[in-house]
Amino acid sequence: MKSKIKSRKLSFTLLLDFLAFSAVVLVFLYSFQILFLNAYYKINRTKSLKNTLESAEKVVTNKNYTEKLDKLSMEEEVCIQVADEKGDFVYYSPFFRHCAGKDNVELTDIKKEFVNGNEKFLELEFMNERLHNKLLVFGKKVSNKHYVFVNASLEPMDRSAEILKSQFKHVAIIVLLLSFVLSYYFSRKISAPILKINTEAKKLGFKSSEADFRINTDVLELQELSKTLTEAQKELSKTDELKREFLANVSHDLKTPLTMIEAYASSARDLNYNNKKKRERDLNIIIDEAERLNMLVNDILLLSKIENKSNDLSIEKINITDFVNVILERFAIYENEGYSFEFKETKDYFIKADRKSIERVIYNLINNAISYTGDDKKVKIEFEIIKGNIKIKVIDTGKGIKDSDKKLVWNKYFRINKRHRREVVGTGLGLSIVREILEEHKFEYGIDSEI
Repeated sequence: MKSKIKSRKLSFTLLLDFLAFSAVVLVFLYSFQILFLNAYYKINRTKSLKNTLESAEKVVTNKNYTEKLDKLSMEEEVCIQVADEKGDFVYYSPFFRHCAGKDNVELTDIKKEFVNGNEKFLELEFMNERLHNKLLVFGKKVSNKHYVFVNASLEPMDRSAEILKSQFKHVAIIVLLLSFVLSYYFSRKISAPILKINTEAKKLGFKSSEADFRINTDVLELQELSKTLTEAQKELSKTDELKREFLANVSHDLKTPLTMIEAYASSARDLNYNNKKKRERDLNIIIDEAERLNMLVNDILLLSKIENKSNDLSIEKINITDFVNVILERFAIYENEGYSFEFKETKDYFIKADRKSIERVIYNLINNAISYTGDDKKVKIEFEIIKGNIKIKVIDTGKGIKDSDKKLVWNKYFRINKRHRREVVGTGLGLSIVREILEEHKFEYGIDSEI
């Protein structure tokens, strides 16, 4: 079961998103700057002391190491001590602020115990009772004659945490105010072009030519949306034009045979009812026009069926060579009018397709070639094998098609000459039916033509 998505304005959605992001950032800051301040300080101080111990270890075996240790102690603000193999301290750094020195007997005893033991590394937290602070103490055996110790105070950060808490209140207020300002700014920046696009999109249904999707924005996605809708508007305008042409042509093709049927039926009834020869002529014309009318209606119904994906295909193996020969026999009657058909292929080639659909494709292509071939009235069918695929070419000798019209010839009722031509046999839907059937089969198709 699908859950309903709540509808919100873009400005309100952005505000919620910014507030949520700000809340996450504030929680993160509060946690690491206040709640975990002491833990973070201890980790950082421990790392610093270990680095100081390593630095002291490198210089303690050198002669005149005291100056270097004095400098290191001062820079890092730590206490450094060096003991010999007996546990006697041979060096004390002079900087003992907040750290234990010679007077801290308990810590001194711990260090001597470490020297006399077998451990190589010392790490402990020591409470300095005299200064009432905690110390971090590290020690290391450098050689059989040198032991280095470093220690520094681990001052509680409670006071600092209190200061940060007070500061955090002001930071939180500033961050939340920025969230409101930024959400308003970005909602205006994004929603204004979207609102314009939405307003113009509403015109597409009834005033597509008046829609203007040009917007002033630096947002790439909105720029792409603007371009896409502009292209869609152009295509809709073309569709509207084709729709008007389609209705005009259908009306013409329906009106003409109906008018002729009515006229010749009246003639057969009122004028030629007692003249057998003229009456038969009238009736034959009525039959021809009825057949033309029926062909047009069938083409419209077939095209609608294919476009609505309700045309069930029955795919089978077809001998396309025999298939073309059988279809050409149906056009033999045109030879009486001076037309000639050339198809010399003798080798059997097979395709997998719906028999009735492919028959309609080849029939319509040949019929179209008859309508537009040159004065020599020649139509040629050829096969060409390309990488295991068969290309079926239906060739006429007409005047040709310019490149800009090649894609348009597959549209309903498209004619290079916009004026309706009665002398061209057909309903004007033949090539659009060819296109739909071939696309339904996922077969490639096209036009090779020059003026």
